[in-house]
Amino acid sequence: MSTGCILVSTNPRNDKLVLQSGVDYIEVASDAQTIANVLLWIKANFKEALEIGTHGAETIKERFDVKNIVHSKLKHMLGN
Repeated sequence: MSTGCILVSTNPRNDKLVLQSGVDYIEVASDAQTIANVLLWIKANFKEALEIGTHGAETIKERFDVKNIVHSKLKHMLGN
């Protein structure tokens, strides 16, 4: 995902803290037909799918940047 490859996920934990469905990735129901339909949609709407993949990569890089995470943790630990 961090390289821009679009994520298609059933999101079994219903996690919406970092990523938004339809913006950063595509959330699907866990049945074969729905997954197949989404893969066909990606093929037919490749430019839009690329935009979702790109946005997802940017979100991951921003939210999980090691330097930012370490800085935030040090800030909390040191009280600065």
